[in-house]
Amino acid sequence: MEHTSAEGPGEPAAASGASHRSREELLRVLLDTATDLTALRDVEALLQAIVRRTRAIVVADMAYISLNDPARGDTYIRRSDGVATAAYRTLRMPLGAGVLGQVATGLAPYQTSQYAEDDAIAHDPEVDEIVRAEGVHAIMGAPLTVAGKVIGALIVADRRPRRYSPEEVGVVESVAAQAAVAIDNSLRFEEIARHAERLDREQRRSAAELTLATRVLELDRRLMDAVMVAPDVRRVLTLGAGVLDCDLRLSDPAGVVLATSEPDRSEPRDPPAPSRPDPLERPATVVAVTAATEHLGTLAASAALDEPERALLERVAVHAALALLFARAEEDADLRGQHELHDDLLGVGGRDVPRERLDRRMRRWGLHPDDRLWCVAVATPPADLRPRLQVLRAAAARSVLTAHEDHVCLVTADPAWEESLRRTAARNGWRLRVGSGGPAPLGGLADAHRRAQLALGSLVTLDRDGVLDGGELGMLGALLGLARSGELPPSLTAGIDPLVAYDAERSADLTRTAFYYLESDGNVARVAELLHLHRNTVRQRLERIGLLLGPGWDVSPRRLDTHLALRVRDAQVGLGR
Repeated sequence: MEHTSAEGPGEPAAASGASHRSREELLRVLLDTATDLTALRDVEALLQAIVRRTRAIVVADMAYISLNDPARGDTYIRRSDGVATAAYRTLRMPLGAGVLGQVATGLAPYQTSQYAEDDAIAHDPEVDEIVRAEGVHAIMGAPLTVAGKVIGALIVADRRPRRYSPEEVGVVESVAAQAAVAIDNSLRFEEIARHAERLDREQRRSAAELTLATRVLELDRRLMDAVMVAPDVRRVLTLGAGVLDCDLRLSDPAGVVLATSEPDRSEPRDPPAPSRPDPLERPATVVAVTAATEHLGTLAASAALDEPERALLERVAVHAALALLFARAEEDADLRGQHELHDDLLGVGGRDVPRERLDRRMRRWGLHPDDRLWCVAVATPPADLRPRLQVLRAAAARSVLTAHEDHVCLVTADPAWEESLRRTAARNGWRLRVGSGGPAPLGGLADAHRRAQLALGSLVTLDRDGVLDGGELGMLGALLGLARSGELPPSLTAGIDPLVAYDAERSADLTRTAFYYLESDGNVARVAELLHLHRNTVRQRLERIGLLLGPGWDVSPRRLDTHLALRVRDAQVGLGR
């Protein structure tokens, strides 16, 4: 339905923008417009062409096209030509309100020559203010309809009162009909293009995922081969570093480095390329190494990895965990084997082991039944037992090593075992306390082990470091062993109590004088030299000692008892230092 508002009194009629054009010319322009519209596929370019050509055909001040938004129940200006204000260019009009809202309902073309004064229009105060700011008077438009569905409106407007001729209304209506089809086609084309692009992206993503899956499977195969042939964590890291082209480092939960992909420090190495970062500094990508709920460590890469590469790093972490578990299982089995052999060698539990079986098991660790063996007791903090066992096992040749009671027991045929232990302790910063017994034949290992335990117990009791041969302790070792276990009868050392009490009361030095006297076989001159005293002073002290201990303290049989008591005292407080 076409509507024309009345002009104000005394207001001259506006000249028609197309009054001087012939029908043939309008049809030609309309045909050219249709041809142009069918050639456009880009929606924005199409909309711009529609409003520009429509404005030119009608010779209007402005033209704009709107698209309906069914969800919000309004229509909004999508593209305009000749509009001056931003508010008008972005106008949203409720369906049925104003000329734009009324045309967008799809009932019929509509026009008014004086928008602000036209009471037939449903006015919106906010919209009216925007129209007033733009200076619009005359408005005319036609709906955009495709297959009975209204998708928007095509509007022309002027900043002066104007009556649009039936030919101009028909032209706008014809352009709107063609534009509606062209817009619908362009929107469909754009949707198809978006869909094609989405499919292309999905295809590329699928191809990338397939490539990643192929790389993961190939890496898994190589890593599994490495783990199954030998559970070597360093080999796993080397394979992963080759695929990821960066250095890898595996650390335990405490941050101690367990393995790296770098060559051993002892091997010759080419200088690193300037662009390659130090793998031990500022790792760029880190993943956890876990087995079930157990945190085994952390795997760090020296380069920043993208998502596919991170997925590969995580696969390396899985196989590193598997290698660690295999190595642990292998180590536990080795420990059990060494523990059983150790018990068999020392006769723990009174087991009667066939000689052939014992021979076979000894040869596994480089031992022979005819070897003369040392039994070595090494003090080890309980918290560090497992890592120390690993280090000691690597340093001990031709040996069986296992935890036994409160120490680590080493049964070895290597004569250089002491040098190896000292070197290992120095390299790791350990406090070294070692008791030894031997070398002894196979049948004498139990006794050698007892002497080693006595020697170690003496060092612990005296809070001293070093390596002590249990064979050097003699009867003193037995006494120190009893003292350590709290089983030393007080009567065994009671004979020197008067000397100890006298020294404590008078700050004297009789106990040390008696010790040096018996240690030097009663040589007064030697005692004087050791204590930096005159011989007469030494004799005077010996007289006082005789008065306190009684006659015969320095002759058999009391001499032995007194000497042993003094040696125990020396071991406890250091008389000879």
